[in-house]
Amino acid sequence: MLTKISEDFLRHAEQTFLPPQQIDEFLTACQTPLRKSVRVNTLKTSVEHIVALLESYGFELVAIPWCKEGFWLHKKGSEGNLEDGKEELQLGNLAQHMQGLFYIQEASSMLPPQALLTDALTVDTPFDECLTLDMAASPGSKTTQIAAMQGNQGIILANELSSSRVKVLHANLVRCGVASGCMTQFDGRKLGQRLDGVFDFVLLDAPCGGEGTVRKDPKALENWNLQSVLTMAELQKQLIETAFRCVKPGGRLVYSTCTLSPEENQMVTQHLLQNTDATIHSLVDLFDGANRSATKEGYLHVLPHIYDSEGFFVAAFNKPMESKVEDYRDTAKRLEKAPFELVNKKTERQVIDYYQKHFGLVWTKEMGSLYQRDKTIWLFPKLFERLSPLVRFNRSGLKVAEIYPNKIRTAYEFFMAFGAQFEKQGIEVCLTEMEAFIKGKNLDHKHEKANIDSKVNDGEVVLLFQGCPIGSGTLQKEKIKNQLPRDLVKDQIVLA
Repeated sequence: MLTKISEDFLRHAEQTFLPPQQIDEFLTACQTPLRKSVRVNTLKTSVEHIVALLESYGFELVAIPWCKEGFWLHKKGSEGNLEDGKEELQLGNLAQHMQGLFYIQEASSMLPPQALLTDALTVDTPFDECLTLDMAASPGSKTTQIAAMQGNQGIILANELSSSRVKVLHANLVRCGVASGCMTQFDGRKLGQRLDGVFDFVLLDAPCGGEGTVRKDPKALENWNLQSVLTMAELQKQLIETAFRCVKPGGRLVYSTCTLSPEENQMVTQHLLQNTDATIHSLVDLFDGANRSATKEGYLHVLPHIYDSEGFFVAAFNKPMESKVEDYRDTAKRLEKAPFELVNKKTERQVIDYYQKHFGLVWTKEMGSLYQRDKTIWLFPKLFERLSPLVRFNRSGLKVAEIYPNKIRTAYEFFMAFGAQFEKQGIEVCLTEMEAFIKGKNLDHKHEKANIDSKVNDGEVVLLFQGCPIGSGTLQKEKIKNQLPRDLVKDQIVLA
């Protein structure tokens, strides 16, 4: 499809951010389809494993310079190639994608987490003591990237206004095995009322005009008008002020957009600098070649042709140690009593004993604290108590199980996050069994020749494909009842 670009946008671009000598390169890039890229989820697997997997599908992987877990995918020859127009569909249907071993993510969108966390820690503040806020988090690409960079330590509060997008966000956190996440559903502009000076790291990947997405959305610039840009910029100014307010003294804020006009980028950051004590953290040396997109301020203004990627803008700011934080805790409106309570000692012992004895899971305090809501048991990050009095959560931590007088039924998300650590009750399935499982079928070892270890006992089992969890089942009389959530059942799956 031919990309249509508004003449008004081109005039505006030439007047504000696009050098005359780069116009032809810019227009050529806008007419060129965006190359695919993925990020390896190191919470679950190694870079080497996914590189080998994708190479087996006929891809040549090109390293993304700003993210050592990220790769562009290039077709290699004709044999083994995926058909034109079907790369994303097939990548999304790979078994390893469902397992959460990699994330289909545009290369430029990997920049903000790198800007947020690279060289940001001191010896006195390790990640396991850090609170991080992703202010506009859905669909979760950057949240899951941050979780991986932090090694599932500390807490990531992922906020999203839209209820439908919260569901997508939650699904991606579960798929990727994020155990350090909590979710809220607020207008981001209201978070500062309760979370002033709380977070070590805040990412605001702001809603924007999306001018930089033109390579995957040919209509992105077709009906461009300046008034829409200015309207969006007013929202962004409110959001960035609130985001900076949430940063604790000595902490860092990253502001990013997938748009190009300075009204939504440099002018928004200038608004922050004029109205707060924020100082710029230069990104000129963030990675080799960053100077090609660096602005005079030290921001990154990534035009589509510079790295052959989506357009993006990234700016980082520090909050001085001497910044004042509003003492809002005593005056904030009291929250309604949360529906979760710490489990009593008897229930805690029952749950921990079950996972240690049945699955051989080594349970540690670093995993977090167990809470209960009615019959459900939840695992909350160990720093949860710092946030729980301040903000109402939409979802928190990981659902562990439903508990009954005579049994425990483990939740899918707990298997996905911790199943690889189970020393017992693991069943490695073959390609045929994997396909049957994802299609929602039970496994009968007499028919499917399920690889049931003689040491596996009846009851709950974690099913593994190439050593990584795909879900769970109930083993009884050499048959495995499929426990995959119905909304995850798929008719198509690609196996390797």
